[in-house]
Amino acid sequence: MRGVIWFDLANSPHVMFFRPVISSIKDFDVLITARDFSETVDLLRSFGMEFVLVGKHGGKGKLGKVRSMVERVWKFGEILKGKRVALAVSHNSYDQIVASKIYRIRNITFMDYDKQIANHLAFRLSDLVVVQEWFPEEALRYFGARRVKKYRGLKEEMYLLDFKPDPEVPRIFNIKRPFVFSRPPSTLSLYQKGYGIFWETLVYLKNKGADVRVLPRNPEDEKICKDLGIESLKKPVPAPQLIFWADIFVGGGGTMTREAVILGTPAYSVLPQPGYLDKKLSEMGLLRFVEDPKEIRLEGKDKFEIRSFNPNIREDILNIILEGIEG
Repeated sequence: MRGVIWFDLANSPHVMFFRPVISSIKDFDVLITARDFSETVDLLRSFGMEFVLVGKHGGKGKLGKVRSMVERVWKFGEILKGKRVALAVSHNSYDQIVASKIYRIRNITFMDYDKQIANHLAFRLSDLVVVQEWFPEEALRYFGARRVKKYRGLKEEMYLLDFKPDPEVPRIFNIKRPFVFSRPPSTLSLYQKGYGIFWETLVYLKNKGADVRVLPRNPEDEKICKDLGIESLKKPVPAPQLIFWADIFVGGGGTMTREAVILGTPAYSVLPQPGYLDKKLSEMGLLRFVEDPKEIRLEGKDKFEIRSFNPNIREDILNIILEGIEG
């Protein structure tokens, strides 16, 4: 019987991050479990990836999150029966990490945000914590990480290495200039409370004559867009393409903001609790934090370029996972 590498994909960026690795695994069977949250399921289906749907997001409250975890951990036990799981891999799937301890499975967790309080759980229980090279040592100690490995580059490069601009996108989406693409904060997370100045910023840009589009995270975002007269895009949409063709990107989170950095689009962040990685990109002049909408320069994009921080990141991540099987 071949060993199994088990991936739990709890959020849509996890699908994008692990997909190139999963397609490269040859000597092991792969089991993918997924949580019904954000665009996770839609992305898996669009890529034709086989998966087992296990549970959904527990909502804003801590009690709901705990209940969701218990249900998923119990269902994992049923799914794993009779399987020889060599390694469990996730991007801070707390459910999988807890299940790995209960069912005695070696596990690896990846993470690139140091303001997530639940890192206390994930880092302390994981056999190996894998973080981006700039992740602060003091945060690793604070969260109780025991064994750590670091990788070079941004996790978003995993799937943007193959990015090719589609010149038809501006026409298909009837883009007007200046074009502002945006993504709201994740208000369902433990670390994010409220929207900050996100909506105030978009209204300001709209009143300045910008073509403002929002890729919503949830129905609440869609309702606010409707109330403010701002266009809410219907999923699925080619987000990297829209980011590339945008004149500026306004982000309330981390993943798409870093996509904008890689795709060469001026990136403005209104994330109330920026992590180490976004601060580093800001120091490098690749990202700007906004406290007042008037700080944003609403100008046309004068050049189109794609940045690379580590062209070998896929091989590096795959090797980390395969080495993790050996302990």
